[in-house]
Amino acid sequence: MIKAFDNFSKFLGIATGVVVVCMISAAMVSLNIQVFTRYVLGQSASWSEELAIFLFTWSILLVGSLGVREKFHVSLTFILDFSPRKIRILFEKLLHVLTLVFGLVFAFSGYSYVERTLGQISAAVQYPIEWLHIAAPVSGILICIHAFAHLISNPKEEDCRSDSTESSGGKI
Repeated sequence: MIKAFDNFSKFLGIATGVVVVCMISAAMVSLNIQVFTRYVLGQSASWSEELAIFLFTWSILLVGSLGVREKFHVSLTFILDFSPRKIRILFEKLLHVLTLVFGLVFAFSGYSYVERTLGQISAAVQYPIEWLHIAAPVSGILICIHAFAHLISNPKEEDCRSDSTESSGGKI
């Protein structure tokens, strides 16, 4: 069960990465169209900037959830590096619980915001604005899934060793 949930989290992480690459690529194309139409044609496309903001918002929130999965968020481990392994494991589990709680709060408050903005449309593209705002609860759910997968998994030796600052790019 634990392995299956971790594989599900891993699959979602890979899928999220693919979606983010596609969104960032589309945002870059949209911004290049904006620059071309503004400076070459003398009149900017009304939709390109709004599309880029939409894609950028989704990308940032999805990459944030991917950071939970891949553990590439910055962390301060100075004190934990000198702590016994059991303390480090306990602290890691506590951090995963707090991340899970954050994901839940983010998902529920994001959903509440989506409910309050139902029926509004974007100015230029005319898409339902909840398509933009639904990024928050989706990201919150992904954060919960990834944090829970870390919480129930057995800690690996490399996750809790005292020289983790040398092997991990995100730890200070």
